[in-house]
Amino acid sequence: MGGVRRDLEGKSGFTLLEVLLAVALGAAIVVVATSFIFSMGELWGVGINERLFKKHTRGVSRFLEQSFQYAGSSYSDAPESRPVFWFDWEGDASKGDRFLSFELEKGPGALVWPSDPLPHVVCSLDFDPDEGLFLLWRSRLEEDFDKDPPRRTLISPFVTEILYHYIDYEAENPQWEITREPNREADRSYTDPQRIELVFNYKGVNIARQLTLPDGLGGVPLF
Repeated sequence: MGGVRRDLEGKSGFTLLEVLLAVALGAAIVVVATSFIFSMGELWGVGINERLFKKHTRGVSRFLEQSFQYAGSSYSDAPESRPVFWFDWEGDASKGDRFLSFELEKGPGALVWPSDPLPHVVCSLDFDPDEGLFLLWRSRLEEDFDKDPPRRTLISPFVTEILYHYIDYEAENPQWEITREPNREADRSYTDPQRIELVFNYKGVNIARQLTLPDGLGGVPLF
């Protein structure tokens, strides 16, 4: 019995300093592991968001490209008898601003009508630096087309800039001119660009999409 008691007495326990060091080391390991897990989760989440963002830019660009190609000058007898034209909406608060516009024989499914959809829908691109890209739209067959303001549908809150691409093919050395505002003629009317470029931004990631506009010859795009 005496030998057993001496063996037990010979074994010393952990000191307070050792316990504190063990707790601190364990806590540090937990913090590192937790930080790693959360950082991986954040990276994975950002990756998913970036992929969705890229998919969104492709969808918006495809929607507008198809709308431009489906636009036709034969849908109305208006002076703006080109596939893409500049249009001044009567009854809105734009103070005479003209918007890059096109007309569709049938309204696209993205537009929510208060009743049955109508044909001959005039659509305009309305860019707001603080809110994104909107689509102004209304059917020419509506009674108050020239009086009431157009409907306004958000297309993308991520569009931060629209660039206008011009080129004069009759020049000796044609060069692309890129502007942030549409060019004007001597009479202050807007000049039709050959292309527009939408700049999307999401958390510091910029994606630019160029859209070729149809010319006045049956909607055939210029390349």
